[in-house]
Amino acid sequence: MVTWPIHLVLIVFLFALGTVVGSFLNVCIYRIPWQKSVVWPGSRCPKCWNAIAPQDNIPIVSWLALRGECRSCGAPIAARYPLVEALVGLLFVGVYVSDVLYGAEIPWGALPARYPLEVAYHLTLVALLVAATFIDYDLWIIPDEITVTGMIVGLGVGAAFPEVRPDPSTAQTHAAGFWVGLTGLLVGGGMTWAVRLLGSLAFRKEAMGFGDVTLMAMIGAFLGWQVAVMTFFLGAFVGLGHALWKLVKMIGKRLAGRKIVGVDHELPYGPYLSMAAAMLMLSWPWLWKHWAHGYFDQLRMVFWFLLGFPEVGGPPR
Repeated sequence: MVTWPIHLVLIVFLFALGTVVGSFLNVCIYRIPWQKSVVWPGSRCPKCWNAIAPQDNIPIVSWLALRGECRSCGAPIAARYPLVEALVGLLFVGVYVSDVLYGAEIPWGALPARYPLEVAYHLTLVALLVAATFIDYDLWIIPDEITVTGMIVGLGVGAAFPEVRPDPSTAQTHAAGFWVGLTGLLVGGGMTWAVRLLGSLAFRKEAMGFGDVTLMAMIGAFLGWQVAVMTFFLGAFVGLGHALWKLVKMIGKRLAGRKIVGVDHELPYGPYLSMAAAMLMLSWPWLWKHWAHGYFDQLRMVFWFLLGFPEVGGPPR
């Protein structure tokens, strides 16, 4: 039986695990774009190049203990490092709450083997999304090492454990699990590629990076095509605040007579796709049950109607 004290211990454990994973992701975010090893050499101060001692590498705690400074030379350590660690820890807790405390339709206290696997599956996606988000913010690229790896994991785990994806993308057989993942990959990536192509033709310049295409393909492979479709459109709303801030700054530049350059009216889309995917993943047990199910049923009816099958349910069998 899983009781509240056990849930609390698991939540604390997952937060601590998330901070450790976040610490590793900080390394990945810095090194992967430059094709550097993420395991060797160990972390060093970028100013004095002294190796960071194990006691100074404890997530969040060490940064607070050192007051955000290198022990050897006193160089400032960016607050982003512990913030990323805390973010990943909170997301890990959010996955547990969503998948187990809310989403598990099982008798209270029971915990079948599927749910730890489902939690681990979603934690993996969280780690990939966080890495993609901060790399895209920094350099406006999303490395294939993240997205292609994610596609392989999403397809492979979804085929090996076909019930691991959220409704309605669960499957009963290994083959069906693979095809569900492949459909999500093709819909997520294909939809984004089509918008990228049309936007590039309309504006006569690249409207969206190809990393966004592979990111959406990864999300579709993990979560299914329904979540991928909603992620693409929700991402635009999530990024609206940043877009408005860019617009205000651009207007300010124009009023001040300063030159407006390309970066003033461009912003990376990947971080907002990642945020939208995380939001949907954490709210999906409620969202699918209370809203999205009926919405996609209506879309299915319209789809078959446009193909010439007005009867609900598709073509005759």
